[in-house]
Amino acid sequence: MAFEISVFLKNKITHFEEITRTLKQGNINIRSLMLSNINHGWGMLNLLVDQPENAYELLTGAGNSVVMREVIALEMKDEAGGLDELLIRLSRAGIHIDSAYSRLVGDKKTAVLLIEVPDVLEATQQLTRNNIRILDDAVVYGK
Repeated sequence: MAFEISVFLKNKITHFEEITRTLKQGNINIRSLMLSNINHGWGMLNLLVDQPENAYELLTGAGNSVVMREVIALEMKDEAGGLDELLIRLSRAGIHIDSAYSRLVGDKKTAVLLIEVPDVLEATQQLTRNNIRILDDAVVYGK
């Protein structure tokens, strides 16, 4: 299973840069990110990195408020309608998505949809029953 690192950060450019510097110093590659402004000068940075456990330790050790949570990575076609096709299948399988973002996988004409769901175990079972393949870590993290 894939893991996402979420960092609660001050909405100022230097804090974002401190996070990326810490990861760079730890030789951790950011594969995808989503930055959201929450409110009153605070934001949430969601990261897909190639070494989530190490990233969690480094960022926490640097004094950041960090959460590591499981996400589900699904393959979708890197073409017009690829996301729509996958979302139809997820809807028919009864998968509720709390949040999502994507990343491309090199020259393979493949994209990865990363989804946060209320219950990872239940969603995983529903995906398996509906023949929707969950990607392995090598593809997700680009190893």
